[in-house]
Amino acid sequence: MIIRSWRAVAGSDEVLAAYARHLETTTFVEMAQLPGHLGATLARKVRSESNELVVMSFWADMASAGHFGKGDFDDAVVKPSTQKLLRSFELKVEYFETVVSTGLVSGQDLSADND
Repeated sequence: MIIRSWRAVAGSDEVLAAYARHLETTTFVEMAQLPGHLGATLARKVRSESNELVVMSFWADMASAGHFGKGDFDDAVVKPSTQKLLRSFELKVEYFETVVSTGLVSGQDLSADND
């Protein structure tokens, strides 16, 4: 499994909530339609007053992870409306290959479509 990771800073709790809604209703929905997509998550750094964020998406393999990207393979995809919303964000994403995992991040497709 491949983990695609991207970092940003939301600033206020209101911006964090707006960004979370955007991910749930737009970005995560779009990613779910791509082949090899296994899921995604938004996490907030604990004890961070500026709401430091990491978005991680999970992919079956590197070829699948590349479907989401535009431009260079490690370029972040940040829509102009999102750029205006966030205090700061990384221009690049990072990819990690899963070596060992357990539970929800084990790379298994846990969706109801598995019947």
